[in-house]
Amino acid sequence: MTLWAKVFNAVQLLWWLSVVAESALLFTLLRRKLYRVYILFTTYLGADIVRSVGMMWLVPDTNSKAYARVWSVTEPALVLMQVAFAVELYVLISRHYRNFERMRSYLFWSSLGAALGISLLVVSIDKPVAWSSPLIQSIVLGKRVATFALAGFVVGVAIFLRIFRIPMRQNVTFHRRIATVYFLANATHYFAIRLAPSIIEPANVILMILSGGCFCAWILCLKPAGEGVEALPEPSPKEIEAHVQRGAELVRRVGSIKP
Repeated sequence: MTLWAKVFNAVQLLWWLSVVAESALLFTLLRRKLYRVYILFTTYLGADIVRSVGMMWLVPDTNSKAYARVWSVTEPALVLMQVAFAVELYVLISRHYRNFERMRSYLFWSSLGAALGISLLVVSIDKPVAWSSPLIQSIVLGKRVATFALAGFVVGVAIFLRIFRIPMRQNVTFHRRIATVYFLANATHYFAIRLAPSIIEPANVILMILSGGCFCAWILCLKPAGEGVEALPEPSPKEIEAHVQRGAELVRRVGSIKP
C-alpha cells in the first residue's frame, strides 16, 4: 500500500469518527434540550450528518462523477446553514448587550462586510484551477468566499467581546470560542489546499481531527447549567487604580470646561 493510499484510508476513518462525534453532539443537544436555544446550530448538525452518511454509503468514491453531482447539489444548502448558524451565534451574543440595541444591525453588517471584503481579497490571490464543470467551480469559489467571511466574522466578534467585556451565559461563551476554532479550521483548510494542492490529503486529515475535536468540545462544554450568566472575575488592585485615575482625569477635564 502506497503512502497516499494509507493517508486516504486515514481520511476515510477520521471522516467516520468525525461523523460519530457530530452525531453524539446532536444527541447531546437533544437530550439536554439545548436545541431549543441553538435551533439553527442543531439544524446544521443534523443536515451535515445526513449528507455525510448519505455520501459515504451511496457514493463512497470521492473521485466519481456521482460524488461530484451530490456534492454540488448539497454543498450550497450546507453553506447557507453555516451562515445561519453564525448569525444565530451573533444574535445570542448581542442579546447580552442591551445598551447596544441600536447598533446591533450596524455591528453585524459592518463586521460581515469587512470579513467578506477580506475573503474576496484572499480569493483574488488564489491559484486558479480548471474544473471540468463550471458549476462545480462556481460552488467551490462561493464556498471559499463564505468560509473566509465566516472565519473573519467570528474573529471580529471575538475582538469586540475582548474590548467590551460583560457578564455572559457560559454556554454562549463556550459556543462562540469553539465555533471560532471550527470556522478558522475550515478557512485555513481551504486556503492551504488552494495554495498547495499537493497537500490536500494531509490537510483533510488535520481538518477531520480539528472538526472532531470541536464536536467533542461542544459535548463537554454545552450544559443546561451553562445557560446562567457567568460573573466577571474580580478586578485586580492595579485595574481598580487605573479606573480611578481615568475617572479622576475625566472629572478634571469636565471641571476645566468653561461655561
